[in-house]
Amino acid sequence: MSSRTHFQHYDLSKWSKKLRTLNVSKFLGVDFNPAQLQVADNHAVDMENILYKDKVNQKRFGWEQMYKASQDHYFVLNDDGTVTEKVNSDPKINGCWFFVGMDGLRYRVMHVGNILYWVRGIGKNRSFLDFTLTKIVKTVTVGEVEKDISVELQNMKTTAFYGYGRLFIFSGTKMLVLKAQNYSFELKEVEDDEETYIPVTTIGITEADSAVNEQQILDDVNLMTQWRRNKLVSGTYVDDGVSIKKTRFPDYQLDTSVLPKKSTDINNINIKISYLKEIA
Repeated sequence: MSSRTHFQHYDLSKWSKKLRTLNVSKFLGVDFNPAQLQVADNHAVDMENILYKDKVNQKRFGWEQMYKASQDHYFVLNDDGTVTEKVNSDPKINGCWFFVGMDGLRYRVMHVGNILYWVRGIGKNRSFLDFTLTKIVKTVTVGEVEKDISVELQNMKTTAFYGYGRLFIFSGTKMLVLKAQNYSFELKEVEDDEETYIPVTTIGITEADSAVNEQQILDDVNLMTQWRRNKLVSGTYVDDGVSIKKTRFPDYQLDTSVLPKKSTDINNINIKISYLKEIA
């Protein structure tokens, strides 16, 4: 059974219709820091295109569109070796960076839509009317046909930093490294780069049924790559009282149970085996 409430709306007819004004002195602009109800009277909670500069409020100039990229087609390489053609249907500019390549030359690249471009033709006047965009690709032979393969990025704002003649790009789901030399480019994921350090996380891993346990932790995991290295220890064993070497396939307990992302990577697992004279 419902009960009667005592809630009553305000009677606005009782309020004076006189216009209420607030005189503000020493107005200092907009304040987004505290809660809106705690903003001082000489601050505003919201302002459009107004900046406080040189001790006065000034109108902020609007943006002028200098360049608009057009749609483009590109190819991506799938895990199974096939190639898919895609359309860069929303070519918004997500980032533009300048860096010095490994050859000491100056390069400028731009992330447009889902792919990365080399920006060519911007001179000293920095005109946005004369430059051209060239896709950064890698030529791959698929069957008997050569295809220019692009690295697909997320169509979102990206960040990057420069170091050691390389440009490192954070694209949301991937961390990429771009190398430039003699106007040629190599773009790949950091974990696939041959210069990314693969740590030796555990050494002295003995066989599962061995009486000797030499396992020790060495390096920390490198979070920029999925790879790690383990060093295994194997050796001879006693058979009928005579120490002999035999080929066998013992079990080892590695320091991770995570499998590689792709089945083809299993052949690339980096395991080093050293030998002892005798293991009981």
